[in-house]
Amino acid sequence: MTLFVRRLVTVPLLVLGAACTSNPSTTPAPASEPPPRSSAPSAWVPVRAASRVALVDAPAVVLSGPDTTAALTAPFRARVQQVRARPGQKVEQGAPLIEVLMPEVVESAGAASAAALRLEAYSRQVERLEALHAQGLAKLPELADAQTQQAEARAALVAAHAVLRVAGISPGEARGVAERGTVWLKSPIAGVVTEVRAVLGEMQPEGGGALARVASDGPTRLEARLSVRPPEGATFAFVSSLGAPTPVRLVGQSPQVDAADGTWRAWFEPEEGVVLRAGLGGRLRIHASAEEDTVLVPARALAFEKERTLIFVRGGDGKAVRREVSVLATSGAEALVKGTVSTGDSVAADGAVLLLDAQGQEGSGGNEVAP
Repeated sequence: MTLFVRRLVTVPLLVLGAACTSNPSTTPAPASEPPPRSSAPSAWVPVRAASRVALVDAPAVVLSGPDTTAALTAPFRARVQQVRARPGQKVEQGAPLIEVLMPEVVESAGAASAAALRLEAYSRQVERLEALHAQGLAKLPELADAQTQQAEARAALVAAHAVLRVAGISPGEARGVAERGTVWLKSPIAGVVTEVRAVLGEMQPEGGGALARVASDGPTRLEARLSVRPPEGATFAFVSSLGAPTPVRLVGQSPQVDAADGTWRAWFEPEEGVVLRAGLGGRLRIHASAEEDTVLVPARALAFEKERTLIFVRGGDGKAVRREVSVLATSGAEALVKGTVSTGDSVAADGAVLLLDAQGQEGSGGNEVAP
């Protein structure tokens, strides 16, 4: 190979080698460090006085007292003979309102009268035989026979009186019912007739519905369905559509929860002298006690660490300060808490986020939380 040809071959190879050495492969840039962790944002919310805000607002209705309503019924099969009751009529206790024919009751009235006569006769006979037996003038079997008849007459009288009492008839009225043949249904209470269903000549089956109803004013009781247990020291007020709130007091709570809606019933009574009309509906408001260390905070302000419940209170330097509290009750978006917190404080609106942020800073050596 000539010198000229050798140079022509060598020059391209040198150029190709230079190109390969002058364009090295691109190396990846070193990974950038993660940005420093910033504090979790959280708004400040003022603490509210527990006594100024209703903790619970539950549906409630006024129930009639046991002595304020009465029904006139025919406990046995009966035929309506006469009706004196009219809706809106004021009646006294014991007033005869509906006359009915009840064969079983009339029969029992006659049996009671006969049993009373037999009992009186056998009682005199037993008294006479006991005196003669004490003198040895009467035999014991004769006395025993008279005592047996006396006991049977007494049992018949008691059975007849039991039937009469079911119909609202006193023993002294038995003879009059037996002679008249009909029974007057009387009002058990004094009040106003609110309903009359009796129809002249209509047959009523045994144990049928009420033929008339009477209502009166009297002590009532409020029933409410609660979703939370009232805290200790709470106050209560019933608010109806007819007037201002009426203070009431708690008298009892059901130990069982309604499986349908998770609520339970509680009963209240108004102050003495205050009358609530039966059937009136409204709302029951529960207010917490006015203690200084019992306040309302947002439910989301609560944070839970192990067995402790925490909130974050804004300190004088703007930093969040942990405070341990006790939760007395929760309702919707608010919680009633007790602890070293007052109405002059502000709390973080989202305590769980702040707690996670604080735990992360503690793991990295930090010890401050600044919402």
